[in-house]
Amino acid sequence: MKYLRWPVLFGVLLISTLAVAQVPVVTLGPDFDEPGDGWDKLMQLKNGNTVYLHFSKKDGLLVNIYDTARALKVTDTVHTQLWNAADLESTEIDGIFEINGQPVIFLQQLVKYNPVMYRLVLDAETGRLLREDKLGELPSVQHRSVFIDNNLATHDMYVEKDAGSDYYAVALFSGAPLRKTDSIRERIRVLHFSPAHELINSGWFYLSDSSYSYFSYINMAVKGKEKVYLGTVGFNDKRKEGDAGAKVLFSMLSPDSAAFAHEVLDYTAGFGNVGGNIQVAGSQVRMLLYVSSKQKEGYTGMMMNTFQAYTGKLRKHVQLSFPELSRNVQQNLGYKEDYKGTPQRLYLNEDGSSTLLMESFSFFKQGNSQLNKLHTNLGDVGITLLDTSGRENATLAVSKYQVITGVCEPFQLQRRSKSEWVFRNKIAALNTNTWLSYDYIPVPGVSFVLFNDYLQYLDTGGQDKVRKPLKFATDANFVCYRFYNGKMERLFLFGMPEVTKGYACMMGAADYNAQTRVYATVLISRKGLEKKANIAWIRF
Repeated sequence: MKYLRWPVLFGVLLISTLAVAQVPVVTLGPDFDEPGDGWDKLMQLKNGNTVYLHFSKKDGLLVNIYDTARALKVTDTVHTQLWNAADLESTEIDGIFEINGQPVIFLQQLVKYNPVMYRLVLDAETGRLLREDKLGELPSVQHRSVFIDNNLATHDMYVEKDAGSDYYAVALFSGAPLRKTDSIRERIRVLHFSPAHELINSGWFYLSDSSYSYFSYINMAVKGKEKVYLGTVGFNDKRKEGDAGAKVLFSMLSPDSAAFAHEVLDYTAGFGNVGGNIQVAGSQVRMLLYVSSKQKEGYTGMMMNTFQAYTGKLRKHVQLSFPELSRNVQQNLGYKEDYKGTPQRLYLNEDGSSTLLMESFSFFKQGNSQLNKLHTNLGDVGITLLDTSGRENATLAVSKYQVITGVCEPFQLQRRSKSEWVFRNKIAALNTNTWLSYDYIPVPGVSFVLFNDYLQYLDTGGQDKVRKPLKFATDANFVCYRFYNGKMERLFLFGMPEVTKGYACMMGAADYNAQTRVYATVLISRKGLEKKANIAWIRF
């Protein structure tokens, strides 16, 4: 068993003479003004173009396209007929994907309190809107929430795309309290689409014995045209005869069926506030569950479930533990206890091995505003490489300290990778979500961890060792930690930050292409009071 130590080198590191330990190479696009408040997303398309989307409260959806030479060739505004681009505060983004070679955006908007999902398909060369469709609508959000034993009946819509193909699915969950006139079989529906955006199947989600009346969404995954997998928690608002309480369900929709088949996980009886992620690789499907309350019982609260891809039957489930990661943080980060991280993203390999990205969370209240009173400390990074049985092969650990406005949920990096976003924060100065957390880039023989850090404590030459949290984007500086040959080195890819000079990247806007090993992000450079923005392509 191995784990990587981290001797931190303060200052600019010299380029290693060892060619195998790559130093990333940066290419910058043309200068542009710092983006205003809203949401930004980069897409590196298969045709070599890079698409930059900016959702602006003032200007709507702006599209910039860069060619293979990193030159800006298109700037345009998307004009829609169905989605109201001027009402960004009622909009959430449920996913942005390349499908059939084109950028496709899935948006949800409240229309007279009814959630409505739209699909926008853009041209990959011109950025023009090719088609706009309404995919579904839910009843009004103005209802009493059903919340029992830390399980909330989901009233929302979701979209997931197959990582290995361009098939995708949309799930519509109606979670309002049941009325006598409601049909329990027509409250949750899943739509399965082809790469040409044709509806190839539509299935209702319900239990034939009606043992559960309400469901909380966990996650969904798609396997080509063959399957849609869905994870939920089933529960009741009133105890029924023989009711064992809430349980997790793993469900599967096949092309020859209009209803889901279900596998009830009996060991999850009584689970509440369940987070999770479903990944498909070859003939296996994995569902990682996270129950934060189980951490208090001496466990990590994480359970890896393996299912047979074609039958949906549970093959095994394993309680994950991370003794090597705990030893790593105790030796190298000064921990006295085990590492208790929250899962942020799961990568599943074809051979059944996986990589789990974690981050330590703690929560606090500050201020009187109901909107901005809750905060989350985003702490140290913990990464573990797991073999096919769920045991650690290697671990990485990096110290960081960031503060985000609001409550950060598990698997936030998984959702951010497909650009899930809601314009919740009306105070632009506090809307720092896109700058925080981290990214992980593995390449053969070397791994990189990227994040924005608060480095002002180095201004005195490193004498002031008090670690201060990164709270504001204006304080951020981008750092790259390179793990190679058992050591960790810190690199500044854009130059050494100083008191009046710094470089920060929009982590939420980034896109990584594993085939070309290029990480694209939005760089904000500041010198005194002057700022400029560039698209930065970083080749690892």
